[in-house]
Amino acid sequence: MRSSLLLLTILSTVCFSFNVNASTDEANFLKKAAEQYMLAQFPKDGPGKLEAQSGKIDEKRNYGGRCEGYLTAQLVGRRITRNSQVKLSCSNPQNKWEVIVPVTVRRLIPTVTASTNLPRRTLIEEQMLQESWVDSELNTQAAVTDASLLIGSRLKRDIKSGEQIKNGDYCMVCRGDNVTIEAQTANLAVKTQGIAMADGNLGDQIQVRNIKSRRLISAVVSSSGTVKVGL
Repeated sequence: MRSSLLLLTILSTVCFSFNVNASTDEANFLKKAAEQYMLAQFPKDGPGKLEAQSGKIDEKRNYGGRCEGYLTAQLVGRRITRNSQVKLSCSNPQNKWEVIVPVTVRRLIPTVTASTNLPRRTLIEEQMLQESWVDSELNTQAAVTDASLLIGSRLKRDIKSGEQIKNGDYCMVCRGDNVTIEAQTANLAVKTQGIAMADGNLGDQIQVRNIKSRRLISAVVSSSGTVKVGL
């Protein structure tokens, strides 16, 4: 959890009402109430979206049916953390009780993942990718979030369905690939063919051998299968 989130004012008490019959239904409602309480502690304008998931509570316990107008929620402890506890209390004089509900809050962010299992050396096509929501704390800076960078690239290792693709997992230009060499000035544009001597992704400088001249030149990867050189 980002440190800035820990500075939020803790809402000390939130009231809920419910009307359930079976103990299991009562327990499920209490878990939802605890989740809603924790979600209310975080700003809604942050990146991505928030997800709260409560842990187990006693589903066989008789919570007494209704606690309308008497049910309150309170954070256990002084700090909001990724894994918090919420104390739900029923102050009805005829049916007083308390229960502690563990709740985990995650901030999910959009990213690109594989829509199916992709073997090494696969040439990535648009239908092989999907947008997914992942835990921001598990996401890495190396993960690719722009699908357009991957389309036309080749995988350097096996990727499982639902797995993020990271910078080191693919190459827009791979060693041994035939590539288009582009050279351009204000008044002149030249294209020729070459062979990549190393793997490279967008912005990487690699060695390329010009097929016609057999010269080895330095070029910058500009897109899948294309490199640029200066004149």
